[in-house]
Amino acid sequence: MLAFGLACLPAAAMAQGGTVNFRINFSGTVDCESPIAMSNIPISGEGTGQINTDGSASADVTQTAFVLSTRIHFEGKLGRPTEAPGGTAVARVSGKNSLRLMWNLPNNQLVVNIAVRGQSCSASFSANLKPGKRQYTLFDGNIYHYCGRPRVASASCQVQ
Repeated sequence: MLAFGLACLPAAAMAQGGTVNFRINFSGTVDCESPIAMSNIPISGEGTGQINTDGSASADVTQTAFVLSTRIHFEGKLGRPTEAPGGTAVARVSGKNSLRLMWNLPNNQLVVNIAVRGQSCSASFSANLKPGKRQYTLFDGNIYHYCGRPRVASASCQVQ
């Protein structure tokens, strides 16, 4: 239920194989009102991905909420959306060496930004409501949940 982005890829890593591989992890909580009212629901995710010298990128992220997991595949060079559980997924190269992964759901977009510097990287998460919407939608693989803004406890990234 999160989304991603990547900046400043190491030139040495790119030169060696034309690809930088990374692993991301995130965790947090969310309060939901419908279909069942629940507070402090744990949400988490982990994934792996790569960014290539030709500007293409891909990632696979598994997010877990409500005890169910959903796998989202991100693929792209030009930022075209592809089908994903509950919505669409977009991988967008967002700078000279950056990548942003976005999961588009009915009421919002979940985004993770990943910055790579040398042999280290960092990740951040944001949830953005679409115009006119008041609740966030989260998809657990079966149904939509209508919730407050997800709260991120941690987000991390490692170069592999």
